[in-house]
Amino acid sequence: MRQVVRQIKERVKFDFELETIKYELLRLDDYEYRKLQDNSIHIKDYSTFYYNGYLFESNNRDNLKLAQAFITLTWLFGNSSDSFDSTQSSFSFPFLLTINKTIDKFFYLLHIFDCKGSIYYRIYKIFEDESDIPKTIQNEVFESEFTHQEINIFFSYIHRYIIESFQTLNSVTTPEPFLKAIDASCLIYGYHNNQYIEEEYNGEKSYQAALQRFLSVGLWPWQPKNISGLLQTIIAELPEN
Repeated sequence: MRQVVRQIKERVKFDFELETIKYELLRLDDYEYRKLQDNSIHIKDYSTFYYNGYLFESNNRDNLKLAQAFITLTWLFGNSSDSFDSTQSSFSFPFLLTINKTIDKFFYLLHIFDCKGSIYYRIYKIFEDESDIPKTIQNEVFESEFTHQEINIFFSYIHRYIIESFQTLNSVTTPEPFLKAIDASCLIYGYHNNQYIEEEYNGEKSYQAALQRFLSVGLWPWQPKNISGLLQTIIAELPEN
């Protein structure tokens, strides 16, 4: 007998207002992100956030290392998505971004992820009707919806919010030891011996040797997958006979 099982899904949601524009961030799962991305185009915005600020703040002591960013993003938004290239990246946080202006509401995607040791913020314009997607994609900003200046202000706010959230998190809790590795950059980061670590090795041999040293103390970046929790979640709300 066919039955419809209703399951209520919890979703992380953030609301904030910048310069009279109201924003909503809603965390997406992998399926939702893929479906929305299929009906979107990447906005390649050369904003001052990247070129006059973020990319030149690598020596700023307030900027977060990968381990600090990872635990903060997890604390704020839940566990990382599983959909990323594990040879180049170690986490992925996709969101639906709604932009509420007096003229209308606009839908975008925000993707926060790492690649080869750097953190990126990527914006996509969503088209509700596939036929509206431009045939010739220029990757330009849609100025009537989300201007260069607004994107810059938005990125700066999100970036600063994550930094300040880490400062709050760091003052109230101590992370559990963990390890992440990025093969493409021979980079290892995590939390061990009460300190954040981030090491980039000169070659594969020294990189693999470092991984083995961490393994000897019980840390390994690639955890075995256990699907029992997923199975229990799926069947948890099935009606009893």
